[in-house]
Amino acid sequence: MKKPSTVDRVDISSRGKTEVITLRLNAKVKFGLELAARIEHRSVAQTVEMSIATLLSGTPCAPFRYKGEEISALIDHLWSPHRGQRLLKMVLNAPELLNPDEELLWNRLARTGRLDPYFIDAAETSRQPTFSAEQTRDVEDVIAAFWDDDDQAGNARPKGPTKQ
Repeated sequence: MKKPSTVDRVDISSRGKTEVITLRLNAKVKFGLELAARIEHRSVAQTVEMSIATLLSGTPCAPFRYKGEEISALIDHLWSPHRGQRLLKMVLNAPELLNPDEELLWNRLARTGRLDPYFIDAAETSRQPTFSAEQTRDVEDVIAAFWDDDDQAGNARPKGPTKQ
């Protein structure tokens, strides 16, 4: 019986199959990765794969940029562990980088009227803040409380179609 030679082997990477990996990232790094993906109009998985492939090729990687600014500066500017503060910073400084869920949350919040004391037309793209620096924490807390309530309501919603 003849042993199969290595010439007969098929390179499985050419089949287009992908492998799954799991990563643990701290919250700020994950936020930065999501921002990089949004800037490049890619998924997080595509951004990770592209970055790893570039790293493994030994080719120097140009830093991600947003409006001429390196992404590390953008992350430092927008990051906060307080999600209300983070969303407010995104809305005021980089609204085009909001993901669809964040946009939807912001629009629902604006329509409730809870942002009326702090913004002119919060639901519009022309939103103009009217709050002072001393009121910033109040706005962040309103956003976070609404987000928490929204999460709880979402967990209570039935999954899938409902029967009438």
